[in-house]
Amino acid sequence: MEKRLNCKNCNTKFEGNFCNSCGEKVIKEGDFALMKLSSQALDSITHLDSKLFKTLKLLLFYPGKLSTQFTEGIRVPYMKPFQIFIISNIIFFIIYSNEDLFRNPSFNFFQENFDGLKILNKVRAISEKTGLSLNEIAKLYDSASINLAKGLLVFLIPIIAIIGKLINYKQKIEFGKHLIFATHFFTFVLTIFVLSSLFLTLTPESYRRLLLIPIGILILIYYSIGLKNFYKNSYTMAFIKGIFGISLIFISINFYKTIISLLALYSL
Repeated sequence: MEKRLNCKNCNTKFEGNFCNSCGEKVIKEGDFALMKLSSQALDSITHLDSKLFKTLKLLLFYPGKLSTQFTEGIRVPYMKPFQIFIISNIIFFIIYSNEDLFRNPSFNFFQENFDGLKILNKVRAISEKTGLSLNEIAKLYDSASINLAKGLLVFLIPIIAIIGKLINYKQKIEFGKHLIFATHFFTFVLTIFVLSSLFLTLTPESYRRLLLIPIGILILIYYSIGLKNFYKNSYTMAFIKGIFGISLIFISINFYKTIISLLALYSL
């Protein structure tokens, strides 16, 4: 009979190679041999590559399916929702470090009247207090707003989840499931912009915003199909909810940009 062991991590008694309580592996002779460690490192890399490929395949081409798989308990083959979001977030801000998709750049924000806010009055007050020129303040603001937009982007996920809950209010679904769908959807949005970056950067500034139209239509179609697959809506209802939901998400992103801009300005 195999000897019953105590887990070094949680002290649970178990048999076999892994603790059935916390999943900790039993340490054996030879686990730290060079060949063993090399094999584990190679396996980790190939396993991650496999997970990444499978995750991106469902994320990009099967709207809502990755969220359905995760909420139904099929998780081992795929990366965790927040994990893939962090990766896409980092890549997005490396490519779009100076763009204004999630912030208001100084040349747009520093106005006498920005959505009813007297921004230039505040900028002048900062200039008088610090002795900095308007150009110097603009550079400091742009740097601060970029950093804040990177770090606080995750807060858009619960807002998107609330919108998902709102437009599917008749369905009694735990909020955590809305969060999973929102995380995967927002990851798709960031990934699409990353994949479109070559076209956007090669397009003259005056025409660049025109490319946002087909990207916006693609995002609407993806979101609508995702609603159909994840929330089990009909195609018609999913498209109607999709238009309403994307409109609310767009409003939320604009509000987010304003909050980021104010936080950056008042941090100077």
